[in-house]
Parts: sequence; structure tokens; C-alpha cells
Amino acid sequence: MVDSQQNKGYRVISMFDRLMDGQGINKKQEAFTHQVGEKTIQRDLDQIRAYIEKAKLNCHLEYVRAEKVYKLTNIAENILSKEQVLAIVKILIESRAFLKSEMSEIIDKLISIVAADKQELIHNIILNEKHLYVDLNHRKSLLQVIWNLSEAIQKKKTIQIDYLSEGETIPVVKIVKPLAVIFSEYYFYLIAYDSKLEKDLPIVYRVDRIQHLLELDKKFKIPYAERFQEGEFRKRIQFMHAGELMHIKFIFNGSSPQAVLDRLPTAKILSNKDGHYLFEAEVFGRGIKMWLLSQGANIEVIEPIELREEMIETIHSMQQNYRYI
Repeated sequence: MVDSQQNKGYRVISMFDRLMDGQGINKKQEAFTHQVGEKTIQRDLDQIRAYIEKAKLNCHLEYVRAEKVYKLTNIAENILSKEQVLAIVKILIESRAFLKSEMSEIIDKLISIVAADKQELIHNIILNEKHLYVDLNHRKSLLQVIWNLSEAIQKKKTIQIDYLSEGETIPVVKIVKPLAVIFSEYYFYLIAYDSKLEKDLPIVYRVDRIQHLLELDKKFKIPYAERFQEGEFRKRIQFMHAGELMHIKFIFNGSSPQAVLDRLPTAKILSNKDGHYLFEAEVFGRGIKMWLLSQGANIEVIEPIELREEMIETIHSMQQNYRYI
């Protein structure tokens, strides 16, 4: 068989793809498959090795004597493992962040990273979850909007958004300074400062409620020391309800104080008396009230007194709902 350039090109690409998938290349088997000599396969492997070194792919081609195959080593740093891909896919499905069609495409592309002989296994593991995936009620594709917002944030460009609040029928035009895009509990959120307000307080907008987005020519500046930090914001906000920074203290007598520390990353245990833990934490806004109420009798708010009184009033209102059965 004549080793034409076309045949050689296909052969080399085929071997390179399989090597990148983590598969091994047996020189004798490869020669038989392509009807060429083993010396030809060796030259192909030498070319692949030279390309890897020139492209600085952070891996190298080695002969594994025990398996009698050539393999790429040290590629774990650049390629997700099957375990990592499966975990990411599970998180994505649970998030319900995208339309079903978008989610399916993303999952398939992630699984394609894994070695070919493991792809079907992962597909089978998540088959039922993928099939039963349900879109959120807004049923909007947000990928392009998220990208546009992120670009405006990087360029520090003021934007104009037409924002439709829940329960409203007419969107309101807002001029804002975009700071960050955050995902939390099913939804993407834009964190921004309102250009019309004198005091810079982070305001939360649900991205799916943005009806129209326009990047304006006007840039904004925020001193480096006052820059918005998504990580610090996340630690202090619950259920994406923004507002003033607030210091709270509460007693927790539930079975898992660790769950409190995980839910409130700024929380600290001040004392523990017979399973009654005194916590303090720093939070933004009133979203914390939703979490505190969800803990039922396991929580008693101590400070601030305004929040304690608000909790008492809410609990009284809840009792009124159950007066008659």
C-alpha cells in the first residue's frame, strides 16, 4: 500500500487524538491496521513527540514497557478526569442554570473530554437525570446576556437595562454600574450600583428579568481599595437579598453547628453551653431572615434588636395562619 500524504495525515491525527484521550498506541497493531511498516509508525510517533515539545503541551510521549504501548504522561493537569467530569455534570444538572437544550449540549461536550471507553458509562450514570431535567419557568437563554454583562464589567462600562420586576408588566429603565455576575440557587444575578444614587450600595438584579441591555459609552471608576469582591459579597448575602451590612448574633441549638458555618461563611462560634451555640456573623440585607426562620425553634436571634423584633412579629403572623384548622 502506498503511504500517501492523505493516508499519513489521517493516521497521525488518529493516533494523536487517541493519545490525548489517554489511550495507548501499540506500534505493531497500528502498523497492521494501516497496512504500513512498524518503522513508519515509529516515524509518526517521533513527529507527534516533536509537535508536543514544540507546542509545549505540558505532556510527553513515553513507551510503557509493561503494556507495550506508547502513552502521553503528565496530562492530568490539563485534562479533567472522569471523576471530575462526572462531579461537574452532577452539579450542573442540579443547578438547572440553563435551558434543557443548552444543558444537554454542555454535558455532551464535557463528557467528550473523557477517554472514549468511559464516555458511555458516564452517559448511563446521568441518563435518567438528564432525561428528567426541567427548565426553569423563565425559559430564557442567558448565555449571550451573561457574556455581554461580563464584558461590560471588565471594561467598566455603564449599562442601560430594561428591567421587569416580578409581578410587573412594564419594564423600568435603569442606568447601572455593573460589578459582577453571580449564580445562586437556580438563577444568575447582576450585582450593580445604581448611577442615580449618591451612595454606592450593591443592588441585585436577576439576569433573566433583564429585557434589554445596552452598553453605554460612559465608563465608571472605582478605587482599587473599594473594588467589589464577589467572594466577600457571597460570604455575607443570603438568598440574593442585598442591603446594608449588618452584624448579627444568634443562639443555635440544632444538631449541626457545622451546617451553620457552611451556610454563613462569616459566622464564628463565640461560646457553647450544653449544645447552645452563640454565633456572630456579618451579612448583607434581610435575606438572612429567610434562613433564620427556616431553622424553626433551633434559632433565637439576639442582635440587632430590630431584627429580633422583626422575627417576633413574623412568628406571630405565622401563628395567626394556623389558628383555625
